[in-house]
Amino acid sequence: MVCIMTILSNRYSDGVSMTKDGDNSTTENKALHIGCGVHKMPGSIGLDITALPGVDVVLDLDREKLPFPDNRFETVYAHHVLEHIRNLPDVLAEMYRVCKPGAVIDIVVPYYTCVGAFGDPTHVRFFTLRFFTYRTLEHFAETEDKERYTWFTTTRFKIGPRRIGFGRLFRFMLIEFLANRWPNIYENFFAFSFPARTLSVKLIVSKAE
Repeated sequence: MVCIMTILSNRYSDGVSMTKDGDNSTTENKALHIGCGVHKMPGSIGLDITALPGVDVVLDLDREKLPFPDNRFETVYAHHVLEHIRNLPDVLAEMYRVCKPGAVIDIVVPYYTCVGAFGDPTHVRFFTLRFFTYRTLEHFAETEDKERYTWFTTTRFKIGPRRIGFGRLFRFMLIEFLANRWPNIYENFFAFSFPARTLSVKLIVSKAE
């Protein structure tokens, strides 16, 4: 069944969202928070598949496109979202479309050895640090390497900071420091001995001004 996009609070006329602040003036939202749940980032437009308090737009990303014009946002938050997405290439392309040049897509996903990654039946994919490299994201990578298969899409990202996140005990034991200092060694030899919890990365949108 095709999910119908619902506007819960604000009107998005011509793709421009306006929100009233405390002094009754209006300002344009420059950030989009995908999968916001009840913890929407302040000053952002909240989008989720479920009509929760604070959600502005209800949308199924696997079935519908984002209801915003091109080059609309400076920041997109996608925290604990991508692991639920089946059609990831198209969703990444939609995020790219609504972002301004140089915009940042702030991503957090469960690390693949985290017990929660497999404990949620709605998770359809799993992530390692290697996923967020130019080799894995070669179809979307900003690169001059002619051997990369980048002709399938015009979506381009530069890969910003990446970090493997751990619980308090492993941070105290300096496992987090060591894993991020030598991530290839950690992922190949110690990922199951010292399982991480999250993986965070910032993708920088590369497009013409």
